[in-house]
Amino acid sequence: GEEHAFHEFEHVVRAVADVSPLIEVESLGTIVIAARGPSRYFGGDIAVAQHLHEVCGAVARGVSFGVGIADSRFSATAAAYLSRSRTTPCVIESGITTDFIDALPVTSLSRIGGIAENTVDLLERLGLRRCGGVRAIGESALIDRFGIEGKRVYALVSGGEVRHFSPGIPPADFTQVVEYESPLTNAAHVVATAFPTMRSMVDAIAAHGQQCVRLLVTCHTDHAETTSRIWGEPRGFSAAGIAQRLSYQVNGWLVDADSVADGPTSGVVRIVFEPLECREVLVVQPLLWGGHQENTERAARAVVMASAVDEAVRITVPRWRGGRDVSSVYEQVPVSMVDLSDTHDAEQRVHTGNGAARDWSGSLPRPSPTSVATEPPIAEVFNADGKPVMVTGRHELDSMPVRLCVSGRSYEVLHVAGPWPVEERWWDTRRRRRHVRLQLLVQRSRDAVSVFLVGLENRTWTLIAYYD
Repeated sequence: GEEHAFHEFEHVVRAVADVSPLIEVESLGTIVIAARGPSRYFGGDIAVAQHLHEVCGAVARGVSFGVGIADSRFSATAAAYLSRSRTTPCVIESGITTDFIDALPVTSLSRIGGIAENTVDLLERLGLRRCGGVRAIGESALIDRFGIEGKRVYALVSGGEVRHFSPGIPPADFTQVVEYESPLTNAAHVVATAFPTMRSMVDAIAAHGQQCVRLLVTCHTDHAETTSRIWGEPRGFSAAGIAQRLSYQVNGWLVDADSVADGPTSGVVRIVFEPLECREVLVVQPLLWGGHQENTERAARAVVMASAVDEAVRITVPRWRGGRDVSSVYEQVPVSMVDLSDTHDAEQRVHTGNGAARDWSGSLPRPSPTSVATEPPIAEVFNADGKPVMVTGRHELDSMPVRLCVSGRSYEVLHVAGPWPVEERWWDTRRRRRHVRLQLLVQRSRDAVSVFLVGLENRTWTLIAYYD
């Protein structure tokens, strides 16, 4: 899952921190550092890029990666993607930075620049395929059409989006501190107790018409050990987004406490949240038929009201995980770890699963079932002679099903589709699994029919799901 990926990414973050202590984690897999200091120490940009490439290669554990150095964050990130395909570090000299950005496809603005996808889609429909064409339009024209978003687009394509690591002293009224009477060694407890503070900080920033896009989180133990991390979010942090980053930071620090030299010897007693950069809230374009995601706002209010009724209420949302078993393709994550108002994040979570494979070999054909049983009930499938229907070693039915019994009810089977066999992890004696799925069109009543999805495993049929 994503938590495991961030835990593995923590090793890369620490290795890069040894080269430059001041780093920023923009997202899972993206680290930004100020190269000026390390460049002077190692003897130039090429030397520091090669050293970073060797350091990341030693801890990346076979995962592809890239190292890029350029004058702006956008161009440096694009250079890192280019480096990943070439398996060598990529350094963009100042004299060719403009030409390099001009040659980038306009889709890079959303993929690595944080620009909304609908904005990039409009630019493409206008015939602008490269960033050079967007830059030629001019800043004023982009601002007239896209507002604040247009200003950000021009800053990216012109190389002006630098965002130094020393923006000055953060606003004191935005900085929040959480202190605990006793040390906490569990990341979930740390996040849960700090969540009200994170929410109040986000609300205070929003009251000024702004949103935090860069945040410094520092955790302290009662043995004077600290861990600091700068997190970035181009679309602005929500309380759930900060909670997610804090969970990754604290969990990676505490879990590896015994395996690293600078690991903590005690629990967390103090957390400091310092907003480093805030910007105006981007204007939200209303929906075609009016309103601003009304259904999403209703869902968010319902979540708040349900949580206020009883602390024991547990609310989760689905996230695509992938797999062949319809009962496990989605996992449930706490609603406090997601932003319900972020439609882009919701699409990633439900449809693409942040990169999880969508089409698995051996999975059921579409459409997906309407309802999936959390605890599939035992079922019985009989043939015309009243004997149980089984599957041969060649994954074929030994007889034709004519009757299905589930929870004391009997259904007449009208049509059969399948079976679809699955043999998973046959090489693992503990985790291997062999089962089949079967779709049955049954007569539920005189005028109603339904399609049931049943499965056979260990010579036992279960009702997995049904279709409306």
